[in-house]
Amino acid sequence: MRSRAINALPALLLALAWSGAARADDFRLGKLRVTERDDGLIVRASEPVALAALGSGRYWPPLVLDSRGRLHAGAAVVDAASGRVTRHAGVTLALPHGVSVTVRGQGYRIRRGKAGCTVRPAALGLGDGKTAAAALHDGNVKFVPSATGLVALASWLGWDTRDTRYMATAIDIERCRLRATPLGNPDLLVELNHSPGAGWWITGSIEQTLLRSRDGRHWRPVPLPQGLSSLVSSYAVDAREIWLAGIHDADLERDPLLVHSADGGRHWRNVPPGDPLLARLPVGWLEGQRRLPRP
Repeated sequence: MRSRAINALPALLLALAWSGAARADDFRLGKLRVTERDDGLIVRASEPVALAALGSGRYWPPLVLDSRGRLHAGAAVVDAASGRVTRHAGVTLALPHGVSVTVRGQGYRIRRGKAGCTVRPAALGLGDGKTAAAALHDGNVKFVPSATGLVALASWLGWDTRDTRYMATAIDIERCRLRATPLGNPDLLVELNHSPGAGWWITGSIEQTLLRSRDGRHWRPVPLPQGLSSLVSSYAVDAREIWLAGIHDADLERDPLLVHSADGGRHWRNVPPGDPLLARLPVGWLEGQRRLPRP
């Protein structure tokens, strides 16, 4: 059952109370060590970067990785190779490809270089009564850029799951032009991501859905394997190679619970521990990296 947007948490959640967490587990992200706890993540970089867990796989600040493994957490950018942290003052989100999003009044100020554009939540398909800050915090809007474009995925959550609606909007920052594509209610859409070789994709976790787009406007479903369940994340490397984090075949309960296609989704296979294919696991995919077998 899909719930309505989670109420905004106090700002003090940005500084996590790590001592109160019951579970702690470490994994590698490039050369970084990441500690996962019940209340969030802490990235062990040149200075710690903390993210609070908001449920349903979401964090605050929002977490975006680029294809080179650089971690973007709100205004902080962490280089996975060196561990160096760069903080961008006055910016809400410092995204890949030099894009920034700043909550300004009742809108989002989006910039890339000298180009800028201000977009109001209603223009992205968000319902009335949702402030720009609350929509971003609650995960009702996600922004993911490419080298030349930007896509926003907005969700309008009704009282009933059947009333939930999604809209993907391609944003031309230079011309401040928005081109919206209503997606209807295909699934509980939990993830928007991008890679240079594949374009954008959206993951749905209830009906096991994967939608892909090259331009942010035209979306097509990718056939997923029969027997797939518990899908939480996807990663499309290019037109042919796709990874899934989920369970394929309920009788096979072996970590790291990764599924792979080399032909654009026509054929799939489980990737067990020790498989040489794991060496190709995308460094920019958090859910994949945390499933790698640990020594």
